[in-house]
Amino acid sequence: MNHSECALCQLRDGECGRVLTIGECGNLRQRLLDLGFVEGVRVRRLFSAPSGDPAAYLIRDAVIALRASDAAGITVMKYGFFQ
Repeated sequence: MNHSECALCQLRDGECGRVLTIGECGNLRQRLLDLGFVEGVRVRRLFSAPSGDPAAYLIRDAVIALRASDAAGITVMKYGFFQ
């Protein structure tokens, strides 16, 4: 299993990771925290739109769509693919 840090937007469809940090500030940071993107939570990229943006992420049994520009501010520890 390959563990490495990357931005949330760099996960491929089906990959999962654990949130390390949220680098955004202000209203966007608060909104991400309200949606459940807190340190230590597991997140999986489900799929992306046909154009590639936005992408859908599964976090705490909820599906959240984020633009790549917003997901770029979230650092995760990548764990690979769910079986």
